[in-house]
Amino acid sequence: FFWYDTQTPELRRNRSVSAPRYEMGVRGVALGLLAVSLVACPLSASAFAPGAASMMQFRRAATSSFVSLSQFANSLRTGPRPAQAGLSMELQFFQSKDLKVNWNSPSAEGNFGKVFFGTLNGQKCVIKCPVLEEFSLRIFDTERAVNIKLAGVAAGASSVPWPTMLGEVNIPESERFPSDIARIGIVWRREGEGKTLEDLLRQGGGKQLYQLLAVKEDGARLLRVELAKNVLGQLLVALAQLQERGVMHRDIKPSNTLVVAEDREHTLKIIDFGSCCDLQDPFKKGLGDATCDPMYAPPEQKISLTSPGKFDTFSTAMTAVRILIPSLTAGGQTRDWAGGNFQEFAESTLPSFGFDFIKWLKTEAEGGRFAAEAQEALLPDNAKFVNLLQGMLKQSPFMRNSVQGSLEGLGQEWVTRARNEAKEVKSKAAEVKRERDQKKDAAAKIAEQEERERGQADKEEQARRKQAEALADKASKGEESRLKALLSGSGSGGRAGKQQVGDNDIANVVPEDWKEGAQYFRSKQLTFKASEIVVAFRSDGSRRFGK
Repeated sequence: FFWYDTQTPELRRNRSVSAPRYEMGVRGVALGLLAVSLVACPLSASAFAPGAASMMQFRRAATSSFVSLSQFANSLRTGPRPAQAGLSMELQFFQSKDLKVNWNSPSAEGNFGKVFFGTLNGQKCVIKCPVLEEFSLRIFDTERAVNIKLAGVAAGASSVPWPTMLGEVNIPESERFPSDIARIGIVWRREGEGKTLEDLLRQGGGKQLYQLLAVKEDGARLLRVELAKNVLGQLLVALAQLQERGVMHRDIKPSNTLVVAEDREHTLKIIDFGSCCDLQDPFKKGLGDATCDPMYAPPEQKISLTSPGKFDTFSTAMTAVRILIPSLTAGGQTRDWAGGNFQEFAESTLPSFGFDFIKWLKTEAEGGRFAAEAQEALLPDNAKFVNLLQGMLKQSPFMRNSVQGSLEGLGQEWVTRARNEAKEVKSKAAEVKRERDQKKDAAAKIAEQEERERGQADKEEQARRKQAEALADKASKGEESRLKALLSGSGSGGRAGKQQVGDNDIANVVPEDWKEGAQYFRSKQLTFKASEIVVAFRSDGSRRFGK
């Protein structure tokens, strides 16, 4: 863990930053001591029953950092995850033969993974595979776990503000595959054309967004107020659902916001949950593996455990500012500011004003580069929206607006929409649960009936066997008595004395490997009938049976 803490600067690639070093150090020491104690302490099923299995699994997970990356990647390929509560569909674990994908041509790639477009049984899909590196595998596992959880949340819902997960894929070692990524992947249903807010902002200055989001254009105005409100509202509604279930995204930005024009209910969908954490998870999954974009991350760059949801509030407000002021998107690229005007604004200008958005607007209005847009933003008509952004961009998370507070500031229509969607999701999940319980009860009744029928059939079979055994025993005893009488001469024409043993005697003719049903001789001295039971008495006192 100390090694990982010293390596955190290496994770700051592509303008991504890791969790603060001191936080990683403290958490690393705590987890390290826990791992050592679990490794050193012998565990037994009797000591921890009924939780022994989970304890043993945790112990194995705690020691996984000592294995190779390939072993770690293989440990993630353990088959389909169990269905979460309320999950209407069973997530599948696909093989590569189920998919048609060109693994050598990713549609998008970054430092932590690659994204591929393909088809699954004729249906368009998206596959994401992690880079074969320990940190990438960890955040991939977090993304997979959260997506499985969200698939359960989405049970029965016709539309959700995040992609629909279909399952996972496992690529066998025998198949040719890029050597820099792991042979595992998450499979989603492909929705829309795969374009993000970032793509549309860079293409034509975002004019196409008005049509895609069904927003009336602002006319001759410089600012995109209504468009910014719509984007802000949709993102806040989505965050309300995520945070209600303990999921904090921690990387809200235009490039992580998918635009799906076909879905009129949720045109904007939040993607890329690799940086998120699940605070409802017992071990707060993903909490220590944060990466964030410094252009959109709040100044604290980590989640406040007293107000965790306010991290995403800041990022959402920065996204809205980017849409509101077109000049922040266009131009300004320099060697120092590869991201142009917005990067300079986010990482230098706004911090220099103490994250006081209105103060910056007033300064710009007096003759800055964005004077015209700043002056329009300060008009009375825009005061409510600008004040909302001001509250969401507060430097202190304690003073910053929450998601619910931001929805209220945006307008009652968005509060109502968030409430209705939450009710609908819960209602659909409850309906799916009822259907699942009904199917489970029906299956249990069928199984119970089949068990009763099997029990009755077993009893009848046992009775028939006992009856057959009794009849066979009775017949055997009768034949034994008859044969003894024949051999003693008492039933062979009245001759007295023991019958002579000849070549046709049973003891001499029937071979050692006799088989039931085979006929080996016809006695000239004794008369047998078909299906009669024959008992041959051996010189050693044993008996041989046949028909």
